[in-house]
Amino acid sequence: MKQNIRIFLLFIAIVGSVHWCHGQQYDRHWLGRTPYGYKLVLMQFNEDGISYILTGVSPKIIMDKGAFAVSNADGELQFYTNGNVVCNHEFEIMSGGKGFNQGSFFDDWDTFDSDTTANTPYVPYTYQVIPDGYDDQVYYMLHAFDEYYWFDLDGEPPTDDCGILSSPKMQISKIDMSANGGRGKVVYKNRIIDNDTMGVTFALVRHGNGRDWWLVLRSLDALEYKSLLLRRDSVVQVVPSNISELSSDWFMCSDWRSTAQNLLYPSPDGSMLVDKYGGFHAKLLSFDRCNGGVTLIDTLYTGAKDIIDPTDGHVIFEDAYIHEFAFSPSGRFLYGSGDAEYAQWDLQAEDIEASKVTLGGIPWAVTEDQQSVIYNRMGSTIMAQGPDGKIYSLVNYWHSVIEHPDEKGEAAGICLAPENLPSCLGIPYRLYAVPKPNYRLGPLEGSPCDTIPDEPEPPEHPTGGYDLSVWPSPSSGPATVEITLPDYSQGRARIAIVDMLGRYLYSHTFPPYTYLHQLDVSDWASGVYNVLLLEGKDLKATARLVVIR
Repeated sequence: MKQNIRIFLLFIAIVGSVHWCHGQQYDRHWLGRTPYGYKLVLMQFNEDGISYILTGVSPKIIMDKGAFAVSNADGELQFYTNGNVVCNHEFEIMSGGKGFNQGSFFDDWDTFDSDTTANTPYVPYTYQVIPDGYDDQVYYMLHAFDEYYWFDLDGEPPTDDCGILSSPKMQISKIDMSANGGRGKVVYKNRIIDNDTMGVTFALVRHGNGRDWWLVLRSLDALEYKSLLLRRDSVVQVVPSNISELSSDWFMCSDWRSTAQNLLYPSPDGSMLVDKYGGFHAKLLSFDRCNGGVTLIDTLYTGAKDIIDPTDGHVIFEDAYIHEFAFSPSGRFLYGSGDAEYAQWDLQAEDIEASKVTLGGIPWAVTEDQQSVIYNRMGSTIMAQGPDGKIYSLVNYWHSVIEHPDEKGEAAGICLAPENLPSCLGIPYRLYAVPKPNYRLGPLEGSPCDTIPDEPEPPEHPTGGYDLSVWPSPSSGPATVEITLPDYSQGRARIAIVDMLGRYLYSHTFPPYTYLHQLDVSDWASGVYNVLLLEGKDLKATARLVVIR
């Protein structure tokens, strides 16, 4: 029997590795638009370089802070979104593609007409998209519910002393591209999966099994983290982490804003995160892809510089700081961009903070006659690694590129847009860098970690009005699970299924006021399975299911 189990596990490992041999080109397309006429531009990464496809149509969405395009595993454009509207690859609003974030401060923020909407105008990418690990036609958009959080800095009840964007609930929406003849459909939208007030941005990292996803949320001061393990659209585990070594007692309002509203960046291999810690510092964090834990590696003082107007020498901004980051493809180097500089840190250095190298100067420009600063084109933007391994810093017409990000210091080869007008890419379009999850991050080789978390031992008897039954048993096809609850309104009851080796194989959460769920056991191995009824982390009842062939 043990030998058969080893052979079966080996077969599963081989199947899993074959899955990752196929294309994973979900991030092949980035979006832009033309300077005039506002026509959609597709920035497409190809083997021989980047091509720019002029679609001749309106984007249908506002992209002042960027937008998120999703391709399938073969690199074919599927849809794009700004977090409030979803458009399909035919450049039309998808069926069910409006009405996201209903009730949010930025819900359906109309600019020109009823079909042109924008999401958060101040913080980009409070939304991201991931593919279903089990169905290549299904995708999920994770999106924050953006609203202002007001508080005073003395810890008293909320006032209007300081306002920052926060997310009192995290949402998930499902998109099925097999519907409507391949034009797609939003199956449901705005389903709440977390109700704690957190920052508006988050990270998505593949679980160690290579199929499921960790959604990593952080508190407003980024000293508490919550990792939600998603299997398809179900939360099967919640892992809290606390950075107890640090404090936010010293934060001023600008520190709160910088920390809560900046992006949370994962390394390509998912083992690290970088996050802000006030205005002038960053936190380098370790992330465990198996258990979802977040721990502190180091803090970095990222520096501050005054921005000087080269035309007359006066100070435009004092103490401009680094506010965006990106890891190199290997994870060896960390890059930062701010209003005054581009910088690199060597994460293998004995003193990471001291390894800082300034690669490029001020990422803004002056007029051709050098007589005045183009103020509306100042400032750096989000950096993101492209599928070609380069790091792109793109905002509107200003396009800077780090050509060799795994090289140290000047060998990284930065092209700074103001020094290569009009653009290091040589094109006049308004483009935006898009930090996307690492879709090509496969399973951890030889890792024992699994999708479903460990559960407590089953109680001997059902308690408190809870009961569980499964029929038929034995079964070789569908099996029905029926639960009894003292209160059906909460939507907290779920079942987990465990085989006789103690492996957790399946989980399902019951929506409010439901009590039946059908299992398809046609592909399950013959044997005896324990079915557990849980509410939160408390185990309420058990039953057994026998599967036969």
